[in-house]
Amino acid sequence: MLQTALHPPDQTRSERLWIEVSTLLSELGMSIRDVDVFSVCTGPGGFTGLRVGMAAVMGFSAASDKPVVGITSLEAAAFASAPAKNVCAVVNAYKGEVYSQLFSVEDSDVPTPRNDPMVSTVEKALDRVADKDDLVLTGDGAEAVADQIANIAGSLGKVSWKVKGSECGLAGEIARLAFIKHRRGEIQSLESLQASYVRPSEAEIKLSLGLLGSKIKRSMSSE
Repeated sequence: MLQTALHPPDQTRSERLWIEVSTLLSELGMSIRDVDVFSVCTGPGGFTGLRVGMAAVMGFSAASDKPVVGITSLEAAAFASAPAKNVCAVVNAYKGEVYSQLFSVEDSDVPTPRNDPMVSTVEKALDRVADKDDLVLTGDGAEAVADQIANIAGSLGKVSWKVKGSECGLAGEIARLAFIKHRRGEIQSLESLQASYVRPSEAEIKLSLGLLGSKIKRSMSSE
């Protein structure tokens, strides 16, 4: 895996991306047109990173006329813990919150969502799955608060709850899951590929609070 630390710290995320893609293809002796299918994380996660990544992959797909598969960070996290009947993917949302979603994951199969993704405190995320006796919690959000989850599980009498880490990085899980979906014909068009933000952007929050100027309000309202 390429290390972004090799590049100057003042480079933007997009600048590093192009350098890393170019370097990787050069090392493999390949070009963009040699790629059969592109996969991309559609969120939830950092707004800027998602927009940069999705814009790049959509550009690659359009330029090479190759399919694209969008994978959410939550389903990738759930896929990493397979198999399990009840898997709660918990991804760090920062600001003291997490993104969470419940899945059912058969062996080496695509995770089946059991509810919608949401952003909340860890306590509220666990409260939503408190009716599950056997539960696997996975994702960087779960690993970061494993002790807190154990305490809450203990208070609820959930002795079968467990936190399970991933043996592969998120990018690896996204690639593996995208391969399965592509093989099954579950690909997306550029028009149907959508980001899963879950949390509203800072601009949307400020707009709802009336903290943006009138010109910006008119511009956003017309979009």
